[in-house]
Amino acid sequence: MSDQPAERLWGENMPLKSPAIPGKPTGGQQDPLLGQRFLQALNALLSTAKIHLDNNKLLQDSVQTFAKIIEECLQYDDEINLIAAVGGFYLQQEKVGLQRNLAGLGRKLLLYFSDRQIDGLRFKRSTAYASRTDLLDFIRLLNKSKNEKDPVHWLYSMLEEKRFNWVELIDTNQAQSLASIFDAGAGNPTSAVIKNQENAVASRASVNKKQTAHRQKTGKKAQKKSLAGRRKKRRTQRALLTYSSAMHSLKDVAKRLAGNKNAGMGKSVQLVQNMVDMIMNDDNVLLDLSTIRDYDDYTFTHSINVSILSLCLGHRIGLSKVLLARLGLSALFHDLGKIDIPKEVLNKPGKLDADEFKIIQNHSIYSVRRILRLRASYDRKAGIMLPPFEHHLRYDLGGYPKTPRKNPISLFGRIITIADVYDAVTAPRVYRDSYMSQDKALGLMLQDSGTMFDPILLKVFINMLGIYPVGTVLVLDDAQLGLVTHAPEDADDQGALWIVHLKRLENGGYEKGEYLNLGTWDPKTKMFNRAIHQTHHPADLGIQPAEFLI
Repeated sequence: MSDQPAERLWGENMPLKSPAIPGKPTGGQQDPLLGQRFLQALNALLSTAKIHLDNNKLLQDSVQTFAKIIEECLQYDDEINLIAAVGGFYLQQEKVGLQRNLAGLGRKLLLYFSDRQIDGLRFKRSTAYASRTDLLDFIRLLNKSKNEKDPVHWLYSMLEEKRFNWVELIDTNQAQSLASIFDAGAGNPTSAVIKNQENAVASRASVNKKQTAHRQKTGKKAQKKSLAGRRKKRRTQRALLTYSSAMHSLKDVAKRLAGNKNAGMGKSVQLVQNMVDMIMNDDNVLLDLSTIRDYDDYTFTHSINVSILSLCLGHRIGLSKVLLARLGLSALFHDLGKIDIPKEVLNKPGKLDADEFKIIQNHSIYSVRRILRLRASYDRKAGIMLPPFEHHLRYDLGGYPKTPRKNPISLFGRIITIADVYDAVTAPRVYRDSYMSQDKALGLMLQDSGTMFDPILLKVFINMLGIYPVGTVLVLDDAQLGLVTHAPEDADDQGALWIVHLKRLENGGYEKGEYLNLGTWDPKTKMFNRAIHQTHHPADLGIQPAEFLI
């Protein structure tokens, strides 16, 4: 590597969302050859990096060309996703069309990705802060990974070691696993959302021919809403991929540790950082996904949900991105020690006896031991292992494991305690029949404010979720069923209680209906605009809330 000083790819400032570039389409329109130029620039950089040192002018020019392409892509989206699939590449979920004379380029890059078992690359907006040296270092890592026994695993480890948080590897196969959580026949959980968005965009784009005076103005508004719709769709798809990837990552770590094999946390670090980025932008999609419940993989979905809820709570109290990343990773591994608990005890139907409960209580200590065995830097492990130890100690230190300590548990420990209990009591499990609806769970937790839970953090948590948290089933005064959801993006009354109508089907299932605004809580009448007769847990209806929310 060259000793020359690192330089920002675009100086001191990040590229603006939509700056005008001479010769490029403006107003939300994207150059149809952008994908082709992106592949050309990437190929040139990969090739020149193989044979030249950093101070070579040809290599420097290749870096600048690739940087400009990234800058151009970031005009339209907050991140860049390049996926290699059978038959070609997809940039931002759109097939990259190559001119006939560049067909060989496509085949060459597909082989390059295949040789390294890479499905795709994601460049975050923070790529703007990556130095030229870091970018070249990443390109050289890609080139070198071909010679590794497990290229992807090696790349994850190297990206963590070098703290390249601005780039990620995409595993497209993992996105398929989330479909198995939803009911068979539900299809792509985002398909209904995408279809509705496309219909809405088409509806908004249609202009009455008689209103010629307003045609241009309406067209511009429709174009902006169309762009917002595409961004929302991509955020949803990214959240789905992140959730399912996190599940795969946890399973892989648990499997490796249970088999006494080395396991790293590089992939988990990237996924948590991805969740932090999404939460900083909009936490609604991840909160929707935190309603996922899975009997067969309870420990894994529970850990992911606790991580999401912890991150959202941490964000609400103003934690920095660095602290949020540490909090999310700690929450993700808070129950890692359960792999050392016998399954007959962990999944026992009914109440545990005294001896079995003592075995369960050991999982907090086991989690710390397992974290210590992960392949990661000492600082990384030291920063996340205390909260898993603390998450059953209780705010008043009356929980387990029993310790002589008198100091209060850490902030992260208090946050994870709240998220852990909330997700646990609202989750149906294969070995028990009892579970609570989300609103009742908050009421129960409120009774333990100041003893089990930090009263201030619990208040923030309840305010964050609301009286009726997302995913709660409401029965209205006319027996109509509705699922609590976030307000539609174009709704004026964002602070109101919104539900999506659950239409009963002849086969006993439900389909998504229209959105209903129940207004805000009236302290005088102590009700919303519509009387709420009772609440149910979604499991009572046999539905996955996330299927209707996203």
